[in-house]
Amino acid sequence: MHNKTLNITNSEYFNEYFISKFDETAVLFCEAMMDGEAVTNIYSPRFIELRAKSLNVTENEYIAKMYVYDVLKNNDYQTICLWFGKDTFCQMNLLTLLAYLEQIEYHGELKLNHIDDETFELLESDINVKLGIYSKIYEDILVSKSITKDIGLLCARAIDLFFDYHSDKGELAKLVRANTHKEKIELISLLLKQSKDYGLSDLQAERLINYNLTK
Repeated sequence: MHNKTLNITNSEYFNEYFISKFDETAVLFCEAMMDGEAVTNIYSPRFIELRAKSLNVTENEYIAKMYVYDVLKNNDYQTICLWFGKDTFCQMNLLTLLAYLEQIEYHGELKLNHIDDETFELLESDINVKLGIYSKIYEDILVSKSITKDIGLLCARAIDLFFDYHSDKGELAKLVRANTHKEKIELISLLLKQSKDYGLSDLQAERLINYNLTK
């Protein structure tokens, strides 16, 4: 087995920062699981098809960024350290990754580090993660879009905001409809300021605006 730890990050900027600061290998989990559809078998052909469509990329473009899949093909790392934020964007990606580690039957040591995505401050470190429940949570939340009580080490607020984000009666949907008089660029800026706990990108904000303006 490998002696060195595999680090998996959820932010391209943090990934670059981590590599430069700690001089360690870090692999980016390149996804946006809080949007679009998914299926139970992660990285299956159907999963890739749905995720590429959700992200508005070709399947080949999606496959080219399956860095975690490529690195974990041999499933022979003794320790994996995860570096994820607490917002909804990060937590839905974390949930998917934990479900995938269960899917490939990873049995090594698994540590979770929570970071602030904006400042890169370490909020919590070396949290021991016990696998075994996350495939079910993943199926409930991201496949079936249903609320579940057992959330393991995931952040409850992030999950609540996931369902709020997808609700026509959610806070962000209300914010869009209350500011239809604003220019789109101004509305995107407003939405991003009000959605820190959701972790939205500008593209996600624009899609949310477009959706709610057509209702």
